[in-house]
Amino acid sequence: MRRTLCILFVTSLSLILASCSDSDDSSDANPVSGSWRVTSIQVSQQQLTQFAPSDEDIILTFNLGTDFSGETSVNQFGGRYELDGSTLTMLEFSTTEVADTQFAGAFYEAIAEAQVPNETFAQFGYNFDSLDLIMVFGNSGQMTLEQQ
Repeated sequence: MRRTLCILFVTSLSLILASCSDSDDSSDANPVSGSWRVTSIQVSQQQLTQFAPSDEDIILTFNLGTDFSGETSVNQFGGRYELDGSTLTMLEFSTTEVADTQFAGAFYEAIAEAQVPNETFAQFGYNFDSLDLIMVFGNSGQMTLEQQ
């Protein structure tokens, strides 16, 4: 009887520990990791939202670590980022500088507008609407991205 209780206790303890480690793994998940296609951009001072042309993709990839990369039709960009609650901070941002499309110009304008005054980093609030990633910045600016 004592051996049965001991086995039952050890089995129960193993199950409890296994369920604790599973919940810890899911809390460490990075909700923005992966590749995202920019579908629309509204810069704060503009009244109209610009939608991605059907023949143009701006892809932004957040890696599981702290770096991101991406490309417009003609430029590549990348840098480092961090997440803190519902804030995404681009700590570094660098890009090639070839003349680009109007939509890509709006993308770069959004990054510039998200730059914190007197700082070198850009900050976005982020949330999810269905499967879309919504990044908000500045004074009512918004960028919508769909997962690839």
